[in-house]
Amino acid sequence: MSTAPHTVLVTGSSRGIGRAIALRLARDGYDVVIHCRSRRDEAEAVAQAARELGRQARVLAFDVADRAATAAALEADVEAHGCYYGIVCNAGIARDGAFPALTGEDWDAVIHTNLDAFYNVLQPLTMPLVRRRKPGRIVTLASVS
Repeated sequence: MSTAPHTVLVTGSSRGIGRAIALRLARDGYDVVIHCRSRRDEAEAVAQAARELGRQARVLAFDVADRAATAAALEADVEAHGCYYGIVCNAGIARDGAFPALTGEDWDAVIHTNLDAFYNVLQPLTMPLVRRRKPGRIVTLASVS
């Protein structure tokens, strides 16, 4: 993968909205880093679809709720391939049901994935973006909560 200034990381891009965002970015001329937690086969299929659009793509697999694992994966990727032009924080989960039935473990899983991941992903990437001294983009979104 090139160190071109237009590589975008999309978290949670093995399916759903993240997949659509990654493929739209590829159609628009961006190289993409496809992220998954555990659906590596689906992520590889998205990366292949981006390649078929003429873009470079690679897959990173880590749990955005795990701060140390996230930092290690992202720091290694930036070291190997250079800083991203953009980051789309899209990964999220839901634990639907009536609030009284929501367990503490469910609550923690949602908060760690949907809220803490914002910090876990952006914290190790902020200074590389600043040091790059070129415009870049950070987009955060949520489709479930």
